[in-house]
Order: sequence, then C-alpha cells, then structure tokens
Amino acid sequence: MNIKTFKALRDYVKGRISADDLVRVEKLFSYVMESTSKGESIINVEFQSNRDFLEKIGMSGDDIWIYEEVTSPYSNYEFFDRYSSTEDFMGGYTIYSYLDDENVELLEQISKAILPMKFDLDDDKFRRELSEKLMETFKSYTQNIIDEFSSERNNQIGKSLEEVIEKEMEEYFSQMDFEFNDRGFKVSVADLLMLYMQYNAIHLPLGDLLEKVYSDSSDAPGGWTEDWYQYTDDEKFDTISFNRYANRQLEEILETIQEDGEEEGVSFEDYLAMTDRITKKFEQDKFYYLPKDSSKETLFKVEGFEYPSMKITIQLSRGRNYKTLKLTEENFHNLLFQPSLFNLDAI
Repeated sequence: MNIKTFKALRDYVKGRISADDLVRVEKLFSYVMESTSKGESIINVEFQSNRDFLEKIGMSGDDIWIYEEVTSPYSNYEFFDRYSSTEDFMGGYTIYSYLDDENVELLEQISKAILPMKFDLDDDKFRRELSEKLMETFKSYTQNIIDEFSSERNNQIGKSLEEVIEKEMEEYFSQMDFEFNDRGFKVSVADLLMLYMQYNAIHLPLGDLLEKVYSDSSDAPGGWTEDWYQYTDDEKFDTISFNRYANRQLEEILETIQEDGEEEGVSFEDYLAMTDRITKKFEQDKFYYLPKDSSKETLFKVEGFEYPSMKITIQLSRGRNYKTLKLTEENFHNLLFQPSLFNLDAI
C-alpha cells in the first residue's frame, strides 16, 4: 500500500483503511488507540531514539546532551566534579552552611583541638584556615565529606533539571495538542490532519512535516546548559542524608583526636573544660588589660589553644610591640595575677 501520510489519515477517518493499515503507511506511527469516532483515535508517534526525535524538532546539540544526561537512569554526569568541589571547600565555601547544629557542634570541638583560632563559621578567613587544617590533618575523612556533598548536589541538580525539562517539553507540545513522551508524542488523528492543512504540507511524510513545524517555532524548549547553576535548589538538596554521612566522618575525626590525646595521658573532655573556663572569662581574639598591671601598659588576648599539650596561646601587647607566649592554665593565671613573674619589660 503506497499512500501518503495525509491521505492515509483521511482515509482512516472515512473508514476506508484500518488502524493497522494506517500504522503501515507511516514509519513513525507505532500504534493507534482507536475511538468510536475515528478522528478522536490517538496515534502514538515514536522515533527510534529520543535523540532522533529531539534533532527532528530542531533542538541544539548541547540541549540534547543535557536532556539525555538528566533523563537517563544510567547517567553519572557530574555538574560538580571532585576537583571543583574540593577547590570550593578549600576556599571556605559551600559545605559549612549545610551542616546541621549537631555537626557544627562536632566541628567546633574538632576545631578547638586542631586550629588555634576562634571558632566562627561566619568568618571567611576562619573557614579557609579550618578547611586547610582539616585537609592537612584528616584528608581521607575530609575528602569523604566533600565527595558526599558533591554527590548530593549533583543528584539535586539532576532532579531539578529533569523537572524543568519535562515541564517545558510538556508545555511546548501541549500548545499543538500533542502529549509528549520520551521518544515522541501522542496526537489525535483529527489534530494531525489539522496540522497538515495548517502548514499546507499534505504531500510530506510526518518527519518532514515536524521539521517544518519546528523550524518555524521561536519558543522551542532548551537553553538548559547556559546556566545550570540556577538549578541548585537548596530546598531539594538532601540535607538529612548529607548530614547523616558527614556526622559519621566528623565522629571518626573526633575519635582519632581523643585517642591521640589518651596516648599522651590527656583527656579531651578535660581539654574542652579548660578552654571553656578560659573563654567564659576572656573572649578569644579580644584584648584585655592585665588585671594586676597598675600601669595599664600591657594588654593580652587569648589567641587559641593546643591539644594535647593543654597550652594556651597568649599574645601580649605593649605599645606597638607584641610577644606570643604558650602557657599552661596555671601559668596563664600567674600572668594575670602575678605579672611580675614575667619579664614584661622585654616586650
């Protein structure tokens, strides 16, 4: 049977050929869901692959690529690769703001043990210093957290993009009364006949008609690769899963720190208690006058703490001169209340 697609559609409506005959006429017709009214019967238009379909409607190569990546169950494309995720972390970005309260508390304890700086996740410099110290001291655990964050972020972007793409495709095809699916669309016989007449293309096979229809369209879906960063939707980021994984890694880091201290005969709980005693009276990185210095010439500030040595890092200031000391808690109190034991004039 050698009938052009348009004529076959018209003959089907008039009952001159069967649904099977209609499918045999046009290679893109895979089956027909018949209705009592022939014009309302639904034809499934199906290409060999979604790439063939998307190319036929004029989608760009970049958009076809992103479509295939986000809709394929086998895709493992990384919007954030390991290198860029690690680079962001080392710059003090991303991960810290996604940690829950429990993990922030763990991180604070870890920070007190490895970094002689005031714990302040709002401070850019502190985050960079902490990232560097974590990577230097606990590279494996830290990289695991980075990789998990990257994986969750990639999943989130993929899901967000998939939703956007499917919505745009459905809206685009619905304008022509087509029901979009992965490798084509469904359309009523009547609507397809109307499309042929609208474009005065009754002599064309369906593939050529579609090419003509979509070449005239200026609002085709696409442009998804131009700025995929806009699809980093935090509301769809799985913070629970990420924090659950990060918690295990941070617990491992803290346990390692505690074990190292126990080998030196130092309890980590005693260390934290010592830091709390000091910082409750003297805020870290803030200068105070020595309470027993009647001349009010010497200032001091608590810069940080060292574990497991149980030392307090103190900076003394007199005029424009500075001096750094590392003191036990006992000697720190001696400095405060018996400054004559220290050669302050040498500052």
